[in-house]
Amino acid sequence: MDPEFEDPVAVEDLIALERRYALEARGGSVSRRCQFEYGWGLVRSPYGHDIQKGVTLLQELLPGGSQEEQRDCSFYLALGNLRLREYERALTHIERLLANEPHNQQGQRLRRLIRQHMERGTSWGRREGGTEGTSWGHRRDLEKAPRGDPEGTSWGHRRGATR
Repeated sequence: MDPEFEDPVAVEDLIALERRYALEARGGSVSRRCQFEYGWGLVRSPYGHDIQKGVTLLQELLPGGSQEEQRDCSFYLALGNLRLREYERALTHIERLLANEPHNQQGQRLRRLIRQHMERGTSWGRREGGTEGTSWGHRRDLEKAPRGDPEGTSWGHRRGATR
């Protein structure tokens, strides 16, 4: 796998994103940004059930999003579906991004990787099983942005990550 797309989310960051999402959900309304950031973190998890949940959250954001939101969601949906070995879906999402931004270098690299996996029938990116029944241990709130987000953008991911 290309190291560019292997950056797993830190457990502490995922816990912080999960807590914020749960807090907003208990309040009755989850913001689009919070839902994106939680989905973004879940897609980068090593566990299949997390990745699937992240894909579901990101899929819900596609309709009605701005062009930038749709680009970002499409990229992470492609990545998540690749990690789930759903190559056709991954290709559909990255093609959507590249239809609007044909010179997007990261998107082109991800499309190449998806096609390589389709041709070889190989898989990567998730551990079998999951974390059911596994304790996260001591959870603490983190007041920092998710790892890889020192600058922040409208969604809170790395500036230029999908450009």
